[in-house]
Amino acid sequence: MMAIMNTTAIDQILAALAVNVKEFAVCAFTTTSAIAIEPLDKIEVHFVLAGTLYLGLEDGTFITAPTGSMVLVPAHVSQVIGGSASPSDVFSPEETCSKRRDGLVQYDATTGSASSVLVACGQIKADIGGSFGPFEGLKAPIHSHIADEPVVGVAFSTILRETGVASLGSKALIGALMKACLILALRRSVQELGARNVLPGLFERPSLARAVALVVEDPASSHSLTDLARAAGMSRSKFAKVFAETLGSPPMAFVTHARLDKARNLLLSTELSIADIAHHVGFASRSHFSRSFRTAFGIDPTRMRQSGEARDAS
Repeated sequence: MMAIMNTTAIDQILAALAVNVKEFAVCAFTTTSAIAIEPLDKIEVHFVLAGTLYLGLEDGTFITAPTGSMVLVPAHVSQVIGGSASPSDVFSPEETCSKRRDGLVQYDATTGSASSVLVACGQIKADIGGSFGPFEGLKAPIHSHIADEPVVGVAFSTILRETGVASLGSKALIGALMKACLILALRRSVQELGARNVLPGLFERPSLARAVALVVEDPASSHSLTDLARAAGMSRSKFAKVFAETLGSPPMAFVTHARLDKARNLLLSTELSIADIAHHVGFASRSHFSRSFRTAFGIDPTRMRQSGEARDAS
């Protein structure tokens, strides 16, 4: 039963939290080159599209990832990625970086030679509430070889094709395929190693995951501490304590963050009025919404929308 619950939690929470792989990049290496990456405040995800990726971490951990692998690297950890266990040419990201016309970033460490390793990379940023959601507490890298999953071959070949064409919609398509493969890789790792060994934090408590899913699936609902505790099968006091310990935020503060995060997305992606957005995400008044939004993001909703439009125009 516990294995079933953990698998269900993975599917439900990753979907509900909209764990998207953002800020995509394509990295190319030869068998002698590598890139040294300083610690980031994001979780790095590497999808090995061709060749074998060699990845070394600051604590001495070393991972060899063949084609069809995914490697998840914790935040705040330096890493060296490349086409060899002992590269002779190690570059900084700045030395290899260029921007493609489809919005992807290219890191080319081949110095004009033919690439032997091609990796699609992404980053998972801190989620609502300032945490990494289900990835909170991730300390060790996750390496999963998923080439035998039927959908992965198609997904990786499509990502490989899209990284080569730099056309309209490539970034969105690659992101969707990356997320699908990420879920498959995590499911495989949990089945093989157990949820506690793969993802500490939220997946240690599937009952808590159900309550979190209720919030992020529909933040505008009139969630109460009592209702969420009931969904988790806990008393109010125990639920509040466990929730704060696991996600670093009191439950009702998490609800507010979820509403504001959805409001921010609506501001930047729709033409709904601010009053309509406030109502849509569960605020009783525009004034209350605007105050909460400004407290959370340091800018009022109107100015954020204007700044987003200005960036699009540029």
